[in-house]
Amino acid sequence: MLKLFVTDLDGTLLGENNHILQEDIDAIDSLIQQGVDFTVASGRMDRDILEVLKQIGQTGHRVSQNGGFVHHNEEGLIHTQTFAKDLSTQLHKAIAKQSAVYSVSTADEVYVAEKTDEIAAFEHLLYFPVKEESNLTEYYGKTIFPSKFTLHGETEQIIKIKEEITEQFGPQMESYLSDVHCVDFVPKGISKALGLQHLIEKLHVTAEEIAVIGDSFNDIPMLEMTPHSYAMSTAHPDVQKTASHVVDHVHLAIADLKQRGIY
Repeated sequence: MLKLFVTDLDGTLLGENNHILQEDIDAIDSLIQQGVDFTVASGRMDRDILEVLKQIGQTGHRVSQNGGFVHHNEEGLIHTQTFAKDLSTQLHKAIAKQSAVYSVSTADEVYVAEKTDEIAAFEHLLYFPVKEESNLTEYYGKTIFPSKFTLHGETEQIIKIKEEITEQFGPQMESYLSDVHCVDFVPKGISKALGLQHLIEKLHVTAEEIAVIGDSFNDIPMLEMTPHSYAMSTAHPDVQKTASHVVDHVHLAIADLKQRGIY
């Protein structure tokens, strides 16, 4: 039987302008009422996930920044991983050389070198404002500990930069197309699946007892970890083929689980 349900945010639970369907809210509530643990796994920061949970009137476990931080609903932070100081500086300089439109995330903040129009558009989707700091690298390893670097822009452009950065730093990091306009660079070994692994070990559940839903390439590792996996119909075909099912909405995935007697 199902013990844990995991959803991505952007493009999955969150629609345009961070809108959440009432049908999805009701379906999640029905799951929780049946004793199924609820988890959000996102490339976003933990504080953004907490705002979403508040919006739907629930609490839950949180896997944030693609698995860089894992919070148990009751016990708090159970896993964290950030970039080392030297690698942070090197990666920052390599990205800045390729593009002026990037952001740097820590556990609690998102920093940018300059608030460009592109960054303003990205900031509009966040629940909190970004911080502007032109000399970020001076603070690495002191007061700023990067957990994620993000490129913002058109898909073709950021994928090209992603390939160049990965060629240079591949053995030391992971990179994901987390949105059509975002590429994330995170520490080596970070993924939503590995973040979830820390959580399910803590909860003493197996991969067969969880269900997951997502829409982006950074969701693929967790879509592949359980037979109860759902990709959004808006997802890229390469993402869809890694899931067991394709649905239009979160509540339809939950309805399918119920129909099949999984919970």
